Amino acid sequence: MSDKNYFNLIDFGSSKIRFSVYDINFDEIYADSKSILYQEDYKNHFNFVIESVKKAEKKISYHIKDIILLLDSSNVFTIDIALRKRLNKKSEINKVYDSIILELNQLIDKYYDTYGIAHTILDRCFIDNKIFEKLPKNKIVKSDIKIEFKVICLPKKLISNLENKFNKKNLNILNIFCTSYLKSLSYNLKLDQNKVSFLEIGWERTSLILYENNKLNFIKSIPIGSNHITKDISKVFNINIEESEKLKKSFNKSENEFSYATDESEGLILANDIFKNNISVNLLKKVILYRVQEIMDLIFMKSNEKININKFIDTDLFLIGEGSELFNDNSFHLEDKFSFKSINFYKEKDSQICKNGLVYYLNYYNEPKIIAKKHGLFEKFFNFFSN
Repeated sequence: MSDKNYFNLIDFGSSKIRFSVYDINFDEIYADSKSILYQEDYKNHFNFVIESVKKAEKKISYHIKDIILLLDSSNVFTIDIALRKRLNKKSEINKVYDSIILELNQLIDKYYDTYGIAHTILDRCFIDNKIFEKLPKNKIVKSDIKIEFKVICLPKKLISNLENKFNKKNLNILNIFCTSYLKSLSYNLKLDQNKVSFLEIGWERTSLILYENNKLNFIKSIPIGSNHITKDISKVFNINIEESEKLKKSFNKSENEFSYATDESEGLILANDIFKNNISVNLLKKVILYRVQEIMDLIFMKSNEKININKFIDTDLFLIGEGSELFNDNSFHLEDKFSFKSINFYKEKDSQICKNGLVYYLNYYNEPKIIAKKHGLFEKFFNFFSN
């Protein structure tokens, strides 16, 4: 049975890893996921990968060697670039486009040599004084073409490190895609709104993504995420990280209200099942609230360096990612600086995250991707701001 009979995808998250195998009919025939304690050498990640791959091979009676890797980084980098070509004679659009892509790759490699291209997204193209939102098929370019791109890049050091580690486990990376982009792209198409943004709170990364007219406007990340909330709890209450993480997650779906106003009547929470201490609910909620506010402030401040913050006025914001589970049933009353029309929690499924990667791989396989060397919907609307 050839490699093309199965598609193997790994979502390589910092705190959770997912692995899915799809058959030639694109049906999921194996799936596994696990919450992971992050280590710099990814030891826990690869222990899961090897164990899960063996289980999948036993189930499908097939040796797995090629994978599609979904990955995120706080150092994700986007570039807006436009390239133009003037022709001496008529030419087919596909030939001209291929030469422009080649030139684009060379420019990125020369001027952004520490990054590798994950996604090259066509924004608009101008052909002989006509504007096209997509690359037209079977069109002849008479004399002039200009294409505007958005390029999403990931650090080459990270890519190379993972390629080597997977190669040592006899697994070859076919492609590497940016998880937050693929997820937001899929959710945006389902929501089908004129302008929508996504805030993904990851382990030690938060990403803000904006779409206008079903097109990516920008993506920005900062190196602060849900794990910083855990660290804050650990420091304030003098408990270890594992206990702090459990305590933080105990608020998932807890239907609590997080506000700057003090309510002493909330008293104490008995958490002896988690650790032998009494924790003030009021103080704990303040710790979480202040860090959430900081994450929001920083990501929008960083984004304001790239675009006008007014773009978010009267837009819908959807919260995604493992760290956003905290917002599912709780109400947070933050300082309203952004004038969103609504803020919503978008419930994600593990199976859908890997499926997003497969759909993108099949539909956009002609676009440039990071290629390894061969050898080596929303579930609930809730009120986020106080009036």
